[in-house]
Amino acid sequence: MGLRGLAVALALVSACSVGRPTGSPAPTATREPEALNVTVLLDLSGPLRGPSGAPQRDALQLWADQHSSGSPRLRTRIVDLAGSSPRAVLELRRAAVDERADAVIVGAPVDYDETFAAAVQLAQVPVLFTLPIREPATATGGWAFALAPTPAQLARATVDDAAARGVLGASLIVSDESGSAIPERSALVAELAKRGVTGSVVKVTAADVAAKLRPTLAATPSVAFAGWPRAYIDAARGAPTGTFLYFSYLCDAADIGELRDAAALATWPGSRWIAAPTISSAATPARAAFMQSYTERAGPPTTHAASAFDALTLLATAAEGGGDPARLRDRLQAGTFHGVATTYSFSASRRAGFALEDLAFLRYTGGRAAPAVR
Repeated sequence: MGLRGLAVALALVSACSVGRPTGSPAPTATREPEALNVTVLLDLSGPLRGPSGAPQRDALQLWADQHSSGSPRLRTRIVDLAGSSPRAVLELRRAAVDERADAVIVGAPVDYDETFAAAVQLAQVPVLFTLPIREPATATGGWAFALAPTPAQLARATVDDAAARGVLGASLIVSDESGSAIPERSALVAELAKRGVTGSVVKVTAADVAAKLRPTLAATPSVAFAGWPRAYIDAARGAPTGTFLYFSYLCDAADIGELRDAAALATWPGSRWIAAPTISSAATPARAAFMQSYTERAGPPTTHAASAFDALTLLATAAEGGGDPARLRDRLQAGTFHGVATTYSFSASRRAGFALEDLAFLRYTGGRAAPAVR
């Protein structure tokens, strides 16, 4: 289906747009010389099926305030998906056809299946994902760029950590089979199989999670929860001392804090720089400046917020000298970019750009994330 056909399909879809960091609301997108139109898809309302997009929105606003007089100018339009994964595909198409976006940032959990991948290809604009998706590279490179580690990369890191702690042999994987949990669960099972370990999988629902988990937690030294953690928080509070609770890249310190006493047992993967012990130890002036500014505005930053900030930095850097979508894609896929969450490196065959040496397992310490110590 071409873009003209997509436009017809989108005639029945309404947009929900909030919190524009720059520019003013308009019924249709307008072109501005030397400006880059960026649409951002976040979850800001609706059922709590995934991480809130509020920290990412705060980071986008911070970037816009800091670069209000820069060139090229980024005109950012934020769309609230309201917790609807299917709506992400519709809004992606709308951004490319009706809003004439030059790039799209997806900061909500999505099921990056064949349908979504096809929608990205049809959009014909760079699409940057701040949360984990499978490796999005195609034979020709494609238009998708992953700013977070893939589920396979995260599974490898989790299994490595469990092996180093001596708790790999009795691994339990818990999944509520949500859209974000399924690829994580599959990646963990596959990674364990590579090590000759058969992981026990428990599939739960909101109605039976406590009944299924509480007896199991008492006898399992290592538990990995796939997908957003809030589905498991109540049941996980009963984990006994000595249990290692591995949560998803999707979570943040606020989620772990809800474990109360069991928070000391939990760990999750994120950027080691954003969880630096002090702002001065963030390694680069750019990281320290981001952490200081974001903390003053909204509290300690999350890895997701840093990735959203980086997404705009990557697009602005790639747009120097012209913001044509094809040129943006070519510059992104041929470059290495130093961000605040990590350093990103892409190529035509590699679209998951997060530097894995910057990935660390984090602990809940003093109300914020800190690097875990084995």
